[in-house]
Amino acid sequence: MLLEAQHQIESKDSSGGAVSTLAKIQCMSLADGRFGLERINEEFSEALLGFNGEAVVYCEGISDIVAQKYAMEYTRMLQNRAKTIETQPPRIPAGLFEPNRNLIRSTLERMWEKHFPKS
Repeated sequence: MLLEAQHQIESKDSSGGAVSTLAKIQCMSLADGRFGLERINEEFSEALLGFNGEAVVYCEGISDIVAQKYAMEYTRMLQNRAKTIETQPPRIPAGLFEPNRNLIRSTLERMWEKHFPKS
């Protein structure tokens, strides 16, 4: 699309017509928009990698297998939230008591908020 806009400007200019300021602005905003999206995608990828790295270390450090599986499922839910995919919270497994569940959720939520601060 950017190349198409540049081509239109060049063809107008070579045919002897004046290149409009509007055409130049449109071309520049296309370039700025593309750069902005690349920057946003890069920042998002870095945040997601940072969160994943921290969350995996935390989850692997949980010795109780039931709690560890719950933590990994909760991590997946938070990853989906970052990607703006709405998912249900993971089911609460039998044997995972409320204090442990609350600790897992609050720890992972804090990690998530650190990497994806509210705007």
